Amino acid sequence: MAMSTNWLLGIWRLMRADASLDFAPGVRMEFLLDGVLRYHVDVGGQDQSIDLVYRVDGDVLHTDNPAAPHSMRVRIEHGVGDVLLLDFGGPQAMLVREVEHARRHIQ
Repeated sequence: MAMSTNWLLGIWRLMRADASLDFAPGVRMEFLLDGVLRYHVDVGGQDQSIDLVYRVDGDVLHTDNPAAPHSMRVRIEHGVGDVLLLDFGGPQAMLVREVEHARRHIQ
């Protein structure tokens, strides 16, 4: 039986990541229902986004960039306190849900 990934939907902001992952500060990942992942990064004070395609198989997140041949697999976990943990085979990143975004969808 497939695990529901509805918990993943919404916007997640980088809280911390191992230095070897080279995540830019303020990175946000926006998971949409239709399998689109908007990867947001701040470039000179401007929000730039890259649309990726994603799917989840068990505890593995698969992403692909249709605009450039680049795909990735990472183990994910829904951690305590509504935290998204990404495990890149050792190095890890932790993201927290953007509360304002969650409130807009509850109302």
